[in-house]
Amino acid sequence: MTFKKLIIGFIAFLILIAAIAGALFGTYVYPFMKAMKTTTTIPYDKQLTIILGGGGNTGILVSDSAVLVIDDKMDAAADSLAKTVKALAGGKPIIVVNTHIHTDHTSGNKYYKGQTIIAGANYGKDFWIKECGDDALPTVWLKDSMTFHIGDETVTVVNLPWNAHTQSDVFVYLQNRKMLFGGDVILNRQAPALFMEYQADPEGYLRAFDWLEKRFDIKQVVPGHGALGGKEVLDNYRNFFNDMKTASTDPSKEK
Repeated sequence: MTFKKLIIGFIAFLILIAAIAGALFGTYVYPFMKAMKTTTTIPYDKQLTIILGGGGNTGILVSDSAVLVIDDKMDAAADSLAKTVKALAGGKPIIVVNTHIHTDHTSGNKYYKGQTIIAGANYGKDFWIKECGDDALPTVWLKDSMTFHIGDETVTVVNLPWNAHTQSDVFVYLQNRKMLFGGDVILNRQAPALFMEYQADPEGYLRAFDWLEKRFDIKQVVPGHGALGGKEVLDNYRNFFNDMKTASTDPSKEK
């Protein structure tokens, strides 16, 4: 084979790779990125609003005494959310909970200076600054759990005692509504992001699903990404992880 033919073959190979990459981007990556930037507002009831997309899903619980914000989005959605929250608060205290460190859930922290921002304690200040910047630091590092009242709602915030999506995943449970905000430990019809940098552990997910069910009476689930739904959201995600575990150990089950 001549050198010229080798060059032509190599160029053809690069074109093929570029075409495949473009197809994958158009089919999977672009729709995901577009969905991440799009927001959908759901007035769940008079006090609770859920905003899907724009980063991680967000809950806003309003009372006469304070406003609770669960995850505060990224980019333009974070700015828009902060303006909405401050208008609803009208000077009342704002409590922000970050379900985990990823910036699609925490980029809005910078808009809540002087307010309470709660996050899991296992990251540490230096790691958080490295990932999110020093203008997004939490004010409360949660090691175990806390319970407080927002209006007539009892809110429990818990830090998972082991690694799952990251090394310090936090959940928020609204007792009267029997609603769980799962962060990225629970997604709806989306694949998990498992990064070594954040010490992700697939077995930790499976342990977390059982642990949450034993701890809370769950009727409604707000996942970190995807549509909200009933307890079937958690059950379906558990089935996904169990299927992946089975496929990884039994080649006959790969399909």
